[in-house]
Amino acid sequence: MTLRRGFKADAERLSLEVRAEVGLGPLSRLDPLRLAEHLEIPVLAMSSLGVQDPKVAEPVAVLQTSEQAAFSALTVMRGTARVVVYNDVHSAGRIANSITHEISHGLLLHPASPALDHRGCRLWDTEIEDEATFLAGALLVPAKAAWGIAKQRKPLTVAADEYGCSEELIRWRINVTGANRLSLV
Repeated sequence: MTLRRGFKADAERLSLEVRAEVGLGPLSRLDPLRLAEHLEIPVLAMSSLGVQDPKVAEPVAVLQTSEQAAFSALTVMRGTARVVVYNDVHSAGRIANSITHEISHGLLLHPASPALDHRGCRLWDTEIEDEATFLAGALLVPAKAAWGIAKQRKPLTVAADEYGCSEELIRWRINVTGANRLSLV
């Protein structure tokens, strides 16, 4: 993950400010849907879209069955309005991270850009995706929470359940914040 100098510290501060706006401290569980509502960003499950056209319904069904990993969430923008659409067949922890990642794009004022190029290939801006990934992690598991989890030697499954995210995200936040060093002392 390549982030500009100072971004991690800025993201950690922003996550605490945003959490405070919705009445949460650094050790509280963040509900991504509550955050989206606070920010007036509609969030829709892919299954709620009610796709009727068979030409569209079949590819959508593939994204919810054999190719689940191909699509987690996206933000659709028109002008300044944005809507987040997420793949609701994923685990609750992954959905929380996916929604929070998309909200993070908005919080970071990332510009809208096409999802596909003229050949239908996915366009990907690593810098802005890495920024949204980092901020989403900081929103879901602030550094203070990651350090607390590590200090208490809390099992990842327990911490993931407490924070409503995946074990992988808990592990990553413990590592990226340096809290993993607690096990070395």
